[in-house]
Amino acid sequence: MTRTTGWLTLAITLLARQAPGQERVDEHWALDPNGAVRITCPFGKIRVRGWDAETLAVTGRLERGAGRLSATGDAHVRTIEATGPADLEVHVPRALTVWVTTTGADIDAVGVDGKLDLTSVGGAIHVVGTPQDVTAETMNGSVELAGGTGRARVKTVSGDILLRGASQDLGASTLSGRIVVRAAGWQRGGTGVQRGKFESVTGDVRFEGELGRGGVVEVESQSGTIEVRVPVNTVADFDVLTIGGAITNHLGDAQPKPRPGGTGQELRFSSGVAGSGARLTARSFKGSILLQTFPPRAASQR
Repeated sequence: MTRTTGWLTLAITLLARQAPGQERVDEHWALDPNGAVRITCPFGKIRVRGWDAETLAVTGRLERGAGRLSATGDAHVRTIEATGPADLEVHVPRALTVWVTTTGADIDAVGVDGKLDLTSVGGAIHVVGTPQDVTAETMNGSVELAGGTGRARVKTVSGDILLRGASQDLGASTLSGRIVVRAAGWQRGGTGVQRGKFESVTGDVRFEGELGRGGVVEVESQSGTIEVRVPVNTVADFDVLTIGGAITNHLGDAQPKPRPGGTGQELRFSSGVAGSGARLTARSFKGSILLQTFPPRAASQR
């Protein structure tokens, strides 16, 4: 029994030595707080964290023998490249411009106030904070933005999109994913969404929350359901149209009318003095459209 145990212990030790394992990364460089960093990595996870130091710091792990980490550039622009799977945390000056490109890695960015340009083919993208500008694109992964942005553009093929917070200029499009917008809180110059356009071909679209004063929001879906939920005191002009679906309005007494030719329904009304508030347009070819207060009114209040 003792000899067998000894052989097993030796075999496990030899296998452990042959396993690829992980290589630790811990690198630091001085970086202009108004500069830029480019990060590329095929698979794994990339965490970007904004901080107050004028330093770029990269920590984490690489799969031993599966790739390497290189850094090129200067104190104004630096490029970080992992050629194999990696789990990296990258601390950057808050006002920095950050580009991240990956095939399958998840991207998580927190506390960056500058510009973010994030691309992943199959990974998820998650952003928290108040960046000035965000571009986030992924084919199969999901995207979530939380906080306040000056401008944001989000695009997926099949991944779901969740936008929480507020924005001056917000756009999202997807082929078959679901779009959910929860617009509330602070943004640069007001609350809610000042300008927004949300488009899906087959997925559902839900807009819930505040419209910026004088704002313009457009919601479109080819065959998905559209839901619009706004506070009861919202002042806005509504222009709603569906070709093959139905319109349900719980925002007031106005009811949809058949379109000329008898195909579909349309509804136009104002919750307040026409032209004095925001403007919301909803269009669907086959899907239904629901207009509702947020939070929803009780049945006895409708």
